[in-house]
Order: sequence, then structure tokens, then C-alpha cells
Amino acid sequence: MSTSIEMLGPFIPTVAIAAYFLIGFIAFGVRGLLWGVIHDREIEARGNSVLVNSYLRSYFVWVVRPLWRLVLWTGVSANTITLFGAALGLLSGVAVAYGHFAFGGWALLFSGMLDAFDGRLARERGEVSAAGSAIDSVLDRYVDAAILIGLAWYFRGSWTLLPTLAALLGTSIVPYVRARGDGLGVEMKDGLMQRPERILYLGVPMALSPLVEVIWYPPSPHPPHRLAAVAVTFLAIMSNVTAMGRFVRLIAALHTRAEHAPTRRDITLPDITRRDIRPHVRPHRG
Repeated sequence: MSTSIEMLGPFIPTVAIAAYFLIGFIAFGVRGLLWGVIHDREIEARGNSVLVNSYLRSYFVWVVRPLWRLVLWTGVSANTITLFGAALGLLSGVAVAYGHFAFGGWALLFSGMLDAFDGRLARERGEVSAAGSAIDSVLDRYVDAAILIGLAWYFRGSWTLLPTLAALLGTSIVPYVRARGDGLGVEMKDGLMQRPERILYLGVPMALSPLVEVIWYPPSPHPPHRLAAVAVTFLAIMSNVTAMGRFVRLIAALHTRAEHAPTRRDITLPDITRRDIRPHVRPHRG
């Protein structure tokens, strides 16, 4: 019994955080049944998907409200929150590379929370700027790559390396197709596996994977982290499906626009008759 307690001791923070979100989910559901679901219009306006619907997005905003109030109370700028969230994301990649999956998973999830806060905070304080948006977008790409590079390093000797590299490819193509579409005047915001979905469906299994290994599998100096392996495989499939779906829709939209664009034959020139042509006569200055 004491051995089991010693083995589970390091996972007390993981259990406590997971319990907070689980109890919060139940409380949010009960509150919705009694007084109606709280809808956060701002986060719902960012889009919806099958994997993370509007109900889950509203729950997320509600359950992390204490953290949001803490951020407001500190008075830090939106750019500071962006940088701190990116630092957490990069640290997550380093942690999983060295096998600290619980810390890496929670660091990734809290990095995603801060990433959801920075834009809201900028609008709250009137700090919205093109530079801030560019910083946020670029750092998001670094965080996405860092976590998957860390996973690739850890799984370098197993079959999970291949889906990890496939996930790295897919997560880089998804935002690229959107950016390319924006540059061509075609909006590409849909898809099953966008950034909030990637963080949720990778961060939670990573955070809980060490606990699963301890409870159901024998100890190992280099555990395979089966739950995280399943999650990164799912991410690899869905991110590439999302990327190819966006790519197909982008090409279709560009073809449709080209078909409806006016051609040279469609341009009507004014009729020129003989009486419209008059010789140019220089005035006589005698």
C-alpha cells in the first residue's frame, strides 16, 4: 500500500488539476440546466468544430475565469501574456523530450489558455495592433513545432516517431493554407483540427499519460506513453485531413472565382462610327 502511494505521489498535482476541470464541467452542466448555459459570444465567434463545439468553448471560458481575473488584476500587457504563453509552450517541448509528460502536457494546456487570453486582453485594454497579431501568430508556430519536436525526440526509437513527424507536417500546413487563402482573398477558418483542438487533444492525453502508465502498466525506465502515442497519431491523421480539406476548398474557391471573372470578350467597348472620327486640324493663325 505504501509503495502504491509513493508511486502515485508525484501525480497529485495532475490529479488535482484534472479534478478541478472535471468538477468544473459538472458544475457548468448543472448551472446550465438550472439557469441556462452561459454563452461567451467572443470565443464562439472564432468558429466551431465537431471536436470542440460552442458548449465546450463556453465551458472553457467559464472554468478558467479565476485565471482570467488574475491576469486582469496583475495589469500585465497583452504582449507579455503572449510571450509568457509561448515560453510555457517551448518549455513543454523540452519537458516531453526528457520524458516529463505530465508537466509538458499541463504546460501546453496553460500555454493555450494564455494564448486565448492575449487577444481578449488586448481588446479589453485597447492594445490591439498589427504587430501584436503578427507576434502571436509567429510564436504559435514555434510552440506547435516545439512540442512535436520534443515528442519526436522522445519517441525516436519507436513506431510513434512516424505519426509524430506526420503531425508536425500537418500542423504546419493547416495555418499555412489559411494564411495563403487570406492573401488570395479566400477565408479558410474551418476544419476539424484547428489550434484549440490540437492543444486540447494533445495536451490532456500527455498530462494524463504518466498516470495511465503507473496504474495499468509495469514500471519502465523509458515508458512508451501509450495514451500520448494514441493522441499524437490521432493528431497526425486529423491535422492532415484538415490541411488537405482546406487546400481542396481553397483551389475550388479560386477556380470558381476565375470562372466568374470577366474576360476580354466580356468587356464592351463603345461603338465608334465614322462621324465620331474627326481629323485633327491645327488652328489657322494667318
